[in-house]
Amino acid sequence: MIYPTKSPDYETVRLSWPKWFPRKCPICNGPIIFKGTNAEKKVHTLSGVIYQVTNLYECTNENCEKFHHGFNPHVRFDYGDREYGADVFRLIAEEFLLYKSSISSIYLKLKKKYRMKISQRTVSRICDDILNLKAYQIDETTKAILKNDARFILGFDGQDPGKDGKAIWLFLDVLHNRVLHTCIVDTINYNILHSLIEEIMQHFNAKILGFVSDKQNLITKCCQTFYPEIPHQYCQFHFLKNTWNHLECLDSTIFLPLKKRLSSLYIHTANPSSKVNFEGIGQISVREVFKKVDQDFQIMGKMRNKAFKQLRGKWIYEKLEEYVSNMKRLSDKMNPIFRFTKIFTKTMTDIEHALSEVHQTYTEVCKLSEFFKDIRQNFEDPTKYWLDQQISLDEIYAQIWELAQNSGLNKNLNDLRSFLPKKNTSFVEIMGEWCRLWESYRNGLFQYVKFPIVVKTNNGCETSFSQEKQDIYRRVGKKKVGHMVESRGESYLRLHHCEKEELQTDIVQEYSKLLIERLQDVQQEKISEITKYWRKKDLKYQSYKEVIRLFYPDDVNNIFEQNGEEI
Repeated sequence: MIYPTKSPDYETVRLSWPKWFPRKCPICNGPIIFKGTNAEKKVHTLSGVIYQVTNLYECTNENCEKFHHGFNPHVRFDYGDREYGADVFRLIAEEFLLYKSSISSIYLKLKKKYRMKISQRTVSRICDDILNLKAYQIDETTKAILKNDARFILGFDGQDPGKDGKAIWLFLDVLHNRVLHTCIVDTINYNILHSLIEEIMQHFNAKILGFVSDKQNLITKCCQTFYPEIPHQYCQFHFLKNTWNHLECLDSTIFLPLKKRLSSLYIHTANPSSKVNFEGIGQISVREVFKKVDQDFQIMGKMRNKAFKQLRGKWIYEKLEEYVSNMKRLSDKMNPIFRFTKIFTKTMTDIEHALSEVHQTYTEVCKLSEFFKDIRQNFEDPTKYWLDQQISLDEIYAQIWELAQNSGLNKNLNDLRSFLPKKNTSFVEIMGEWCRLWESYRNGLFQYVKFPIVVKTNNGCETSFSQEKQDIYRRVGKKKVGHMVESRGESYLRLHHCEKEELQTDIVQEYSKLLIERLQDVQQEKISEITKYWRKKDLKYQSYKEVIRLFYPDDVNNIFEQNGEEI
């Protein structure tokens, strides 16, 4: 649209041939002539509205591709065909990529600080352009890295985006810390996984030095079937986590009963409005007198587990045991006929009884906790050669197995079957499962010694999925983000496996109208596929016509015409 060149609402800037650029065709170095003025548009910049008028030029060489094609090498204020300036694009990219700002906060900054006329939806679309463009550029850099060093260690895992969503699989080069491939699948088995790995190898024309993953059946079957000669490192973190989960579950059978008992104590459940006579104090409620003691107990009941470090059941048992011991020492010096002393003693007795009921489980948890501490220390000891670590672990698990046998486990190791952690699992059964886990994982826990770098875990994939989820939570401000993970998760994953300098590069210099349009098309295809079966109020539900056409292909016209229906 053509606007007046003079207006108090905007500044007019004419982009002529730049003085710093030779006045020749950039393609053939032939002479150029003025063609006319085109691409007149308003551009919203951070400094205000600019009416951008561009002088176009053409090459006089008939054999040149710029012959009769207007062009101007001058740097424009806008980017692509958008209405917003390149400086706006840069600002949004900086806020979005570097400062992890939410869409709403970026929108408010443009609205309040720069007084721009822009919608939050437009900011969201620009962020999608930035996200997809940056992910594309990161992939291009990954290709260049793998071209110079055509080898990689493949770490891979799948993420479930949520209810009704499809799984995202991430294939990570842990040698260079780069994302090699991501894909969304309805279902996957070891044959499909094999084909995906082969595609990655062909795409990068690179050699796999090893695999790193958890011990999923489809992954181990794929590696053992198709790549038996390539070392496969089982994730040590997953091994420890699977071991810890059984200990944590047994520990909960200490914590939950004790927490329940603390919440049922008389000093906690007494009627707060009912007042009784306390010697030397007068009429006051029991709750008020023992308020501080009750607060101690209720705070103890809020303790949480810390993976590999703290068990809340064991912790609260020991705290209560110490607390009751101190109470008992003081109660011996109190007058036994006072109401306060009686309630104080009853509280102490109730807790002692609750502790006695879980004492046996406490001793079992303590024993397993000591075993786990030794196991973890062996894995983490940097001074120990890997073979010495394995020998030490063999000795620890031999002790666990001997204790299990002496405690009543009348089974051979080969007869044991895996099971998920359950609260009713016995101490003996857990020791058996620990030994079975060690036997199952043992040969794959130290394969990293065959790699050029030490890679013991698959935490890179786990961390990426967690960071990706947090980015999307921050963006949309709600918990149900399955469709966002499915439509944009693959691009977000790439942002966490690149150098910081890659995120800082000028997004405008990387911009190409043709490229961004292609990326937008790919994005829209994903969104259309995801939302295809969403409930929509304005959707015409007429699939019955398709069914009629299928079963009455010859009479379909008569059926529709007789009922006045549109064909």
